[in-house]
Amino acid sequence: MSAHYLDWDNKPRAFKVYTNLLSIPLPRDIPRPDQGALKCVGQLGPFNDGKTIDIERLAEILFFSAGITRELKHPSGRYFMRASSATGGLYPIELYVVSSDIPGLSAGVYHFGPGDFALTELRSGDYRQLLSDAAGGASSVLTAPVTIVFTSMAWRNSWKYQARSYRHWFWDSGVIIANLLATTMSEGLLTRLLLGFEDRAVDHLLGLKEREEATVALMPIGVGQAEPPSSSPEVSSIKPAVLPLSKAQVEYPEIWKINEVSSLKSSQEAKAWVDSAASFKPRQVSGGGSVFPIKSLTEPPPSKLWEVIVHRGSTRRFAKLPISFTDLSAIIFYSTRSPPADFLREKGSLIETYFIANAVEGLPSGAFYFNRQDNALEVLKAGEFRTVSGHLCLGQHLFSQASVVFFLMAELDVVLQSFGNRGYRAVQLEAGIIAGKLYLSAYSLGLGASGSTFFDDAVTEFFSPHARAMINVIAVGVGKPDYVARPGKIMTARLTMEQLLTDQF
Repeated sequence: MSAHYLDWDNKPRAFKVYTNLLSIPLPRDIPRPDQGALKCVGQLGPFNDGKTIDIERLAEILFFSAGITRELKHPSGRYFMRASSATGGLYPIELYVVSSDIPGLSAGVYHFGPGDFALTELRSGDYRQLLSDAAGGASSVLTAPVTIVFTSMAWRNSWKYQARSYRHWFWDSGVIIANLLATTMSEGLLTRLLLGFEDRAVDHLLGLKEREEATVALMPIGVGQAEPPSSSPEVSSIKPAVLPLSKAQVEYPEIWKINEVSSLKSSQEAKAWVDSAASFKPRQVSGGGSVFPIKSLTEPPPSKLWEVIVHRGSTRRFAKLPISFTDLSAIIFYSTRSPPADFLREKGSLIETYFIANAVEGLPSGAFYFNRQDNALEVLKAGEFRTVSGHLCLGQHLFSQASVVFFLMAELDVVLQSFGNRGYRAVQLEAGIIAGKLYLSAYSLGLGASGSTFFDDAVTEFFSPHARAMINVIAVGVGKPDYVARPGKIMTARLTMEQLLTDQF
């Protein structure tokens, strides 16, 4: 019933462009994460003693997390698809680098531009102490040579999805994080995910414009490789000139209200939040009916991580053919391993995995719940639910074609009791990470995947009574593509600064 429509003449530009700062080109000939994709996705390593982070290794991490892998030509111009998926292909997430001195790069605060594959220096000096203080004194930031900061440019996604796009800040960050964790695992770099930080302090460090862009998460990389800084520079206010995203922006107050009430106001509050998050114990969800233990892969496929990331897309047509129970088991096992996050215990999770099996060899059609503790699938409803799986995903036929449709759910009220308002961010972010892992796991097995939003209450109702206390967070369909997709490429430095400034590409 909404009167909202897509104003294509006012569509936000795809890249953040600084107009008065110099860019530092990143190396074009970058290393490739060549360990087995599934083991990297499942964080089953490390594979070596850890490589030193230099400018080439940093370029590798940035590219395989958020670099350009495909170029699509349309009469209206060229469109650039990236290493991780994004809702609506709008890519609202920006990456920043807070670095010590590393080979090839001086200490500073930088913005990563995927369009020209370059870094823009925002501040000179080692700001790791300040960033650590903002994160409640996190030692991982102090001993990591590099921390990558995720932000969201709200209008780039709310142009299409309005206030609901606040969820997408964390979904779209999550799928990038899944790539980044797998890449650093392949290279043996110890990485952490931090959601406990003083919001305004990090926004101020990056020079973000208030009520247009905000920080989502921090990721120190190579923890333990660097000496803590001896001092920290003063943090003056910076207001770098940036090209407007479009001719006009519509502000959705709900976005900034929920971001404000879920913010942390001080370093002490950030530390207290992390401490309380670490003590969270999820309530055991009651069991269902018949049980099918998941199978383990005797030999994971030889797909290298970099090949899977470059090949990955979003499937637009499934073949309605069955996948094997072994493949389904592998996808679930590797995708649901807990990320190394400050808000999760080891092997803990805020997310419960439900799914509709439409076509799986060795598994009856029906609705299922994944019991993480027992590594088993519990039958909730037996029957043919292809029509239902499509209906729940906004009536999209694509999700009736899929062999399996996952619904990542959470008992939000219980989470909020322990985590406060910021628990909403944690739930959405972890679901986004799992969705990213579902993509990578499926593609490593020669399958396809696609994400979707959904009818919220209808999903809960369908999986009830088992899921009656749950909300759905994100949906992902998996199956065999009905076409052969054109593979992506390692595409670095595709656009010149003149093209970015004029938006002519």
